[in-house]
Amino acid sequence: MSAPPPPPPPKEEEEEGTTTKRTTKSTIDFLSACGKLKRTLRTGWTKYPGIRSVESVAEHSFRIALMAFVFGTQEEKTEDDDYDDGLDVQKLVTLALVHDISECIVGDITPHCGVSKEEKNRLEVEAMRTLKETLGSDMGGETIERLWLEYENGSSREARVVKELDKLEMLLQASEYENEHRDVDLTEFYASCDGSFKTERAKRWVEEIMRRRPVR
Repeated sequence: MSAPPPPPPPKEEEEEGTTTKRTTKSTIDFLSACGKLKRTLRTGWTKYPGIRSVESVAEHSFRIALMAFVFGTQEEKTEDDDYDDGLDVQKLVTLALVHDISECIVGDITPHCGVSKEEKNRLEVEAMRTLKETLGSDMGGETIERLWLEYENGSSREARVVKELDKLEMLLQASEYENEHRDVDLTEFYASCDGSFKTERAKRWVEEIMRRRPVR
């Protein structure tokens, strides 16, 4: 006589398993969507035919995150500026990682794309809502959206520092492109950053980047 079949799992276990599968699927869906940043080019560089290998948004974000870590850990006090000390390094890095995340849906919209600031903001806010819903509000989506809004609004010291680092990374990339492609003049990118830097450390980094710019 054969043994009776095992009893079905308790309803609680079945629901827990279903929830876990749903969470896992949502997580991979979210990460796959963000993976598009690796294939989304930084629009500003694409109008220069002399630049043969244009960086992606993901590459840009990676270096900003690294810059944020270095910036936040370089604890040095100066008499004329204490704005850039006592920063939350983890928040700096996290803000850097998510600051352009909406571009995996809307692309890299620049002032030269013919899209108003209001429309750009609307599209990006909508994209962030989609990403939040994809991941799940209680599975990290709401936190990511909140951090993105914090960056967009510059509502914390860390957000304002990352905004400076965003400009700094662009200047460093421009300098590297000009040194690699001697026929490329990216003066417009330097000019767009005039007056953007408030922290003494950022100003020193800019001075060093400018020192490395090729003489024309």
